[in-house]
This record gives sequence, C-alpha cells and structure tokens, in this order.
Amino acid sequence: MKRLIVAALLAIAAVSWGSALRAQQGVPAPAVQDYQGVPYLTGGIGETERAAILAAAADFNLKLLFAEKGGAYLADIAVLVRDAEGKTALELKADGPLVLARLPAGNYRIAATANGREQVRSARIPATGQHSIVFYW
Repeated sequence: MKRLIVAALLAIAAVSWGSALRAQQGVPAPAVQDYQGVPYLTGGIGETERAAILAAAADFNLKLLFAEKGGAYLADIAVLVRDAEGKTALELKADGPLVLARLPAGNYRIAATANGREQVRSARIPATGQHSIVFYW
C-alpha cells in the first residue's frame, strides 16, 4: 500500500514539474478574461495550453475541470456561479476542460451544463488557497 501511495505521489510530482517546465519555456496561457470584475481563464485544449493554464493556477482561488466519466476532457460547458444571495458572480462558456477564477471569499453554487445535462455543486471559496471541483458526465 505504501509503495502505491509513493508511486502515485511521484507521478503527480512528475506531471506538475513537467507542466511548470513547459510554462517556463514560454507557452502563454490564454488571456485572462473578466466577468463583472471577476478575472478568469478558460481553455486547456491540448497538452501545451493545459500546462500553461495550470502554471497560472496559483493566482486563482477556484479551479474547475470538466471530463467524461471515461476520462476524456470536455469543452463548451456552460458555467454559472451564484453567490450566497443568488446573484450571478460568474457566467461563461468554457473553451476547454479547465476554468480558473478569482472570486471573493464566500459560499457559491456552481452549475455546469454539458450536452443538456446540468450538475450543481456547492463551494466554499477561501480567502487564500484554492477550491477545486471536477465535473464528470
């Protein structure tokens, strides 16, 4: 069991190191966009773009990932984030399997719709650090 855990941690470290290395090689992340004062990134089509977005992840407190249950990444996902009062905090169409956003700390409901099927998750966005959610269809 310990060997399995160590192997998994080494694999995660290798992927993270490879992503950081590619980002240092000058692969730009997609441009930061803005929704009513909330900065966000979306994309991740292809390994190079995905690595560039993940290299920028430390600047954002929400990370969303969209995939099929079999593991294939998804794009063109409608995303709607509402704050505790029900006001829209972020609304976008994900250009790829990743969305990074910088929201004010607080509680949110996140709805993601792929191929007409909606999933909703609750999230507590921290003042520091990051909250990650994976949506599988």
